[in-house]
Amino acid sequence: MPDPVTIGVQQLFVRHQPALRSFAIALTGDFAAAEDVVQETFLTITAKAADFEPGTNFVAWACAIARLKVLENRRAVRRFSPAVVDALADAIPADELGADLGCERLPQLLACLEELPPKARELVRLRYFLEQGPTVIAESLGRSVAGVNAALQKAREALRICVARRLAAEGTGVA
Repeated sequence: MPDPVTIGVQQLFVRHQPALRSFAIALTGDFAAAEDVVQETFLTITAKAADFEPGTNFVAWACAIARLKVLENRRAVRRFSPAVVDALADAIPADELGADLGCERLPQLLACLEELPPKARELVRLRYFLEQGPTVIAESLGRSVAGVNAALQKAREALRICVARRLAAEGTGVA
């Protein structure tokens, strides 16, 4: 029979499983892969239950483990680059991981990607999903490296504003 610490950590996992699943989906972009990550995260959390300090941010701890599981799985299937996983995961400030928003900022980010103008979305896709550097992108599109970097910065800023707007709308009950 599991000890009380393990049971407590497992109960926290169950309570926060929807946020962890959203986090995994956002990082993997694949529901089946995300479910594998959530299951592997549960196993790791159970095995490392004694490492969790009660009273600290469980969601941040669990998301950190899930992030490592995504990176492990990514190495096996070569889905997203570590830079993409890190950029998506870092989109959540550490102080917000335990808030009601939990890991739900990442699905907002992915939704905002769809709202970008096609050219900006393509730049983001080339840079962060296909792992092409600004020089390669510039050459393939016939643009300057400075122009590509400026457009990427503008796209990142648009994404930041969009995510903030969506989260504010959710917080006020506005759709």
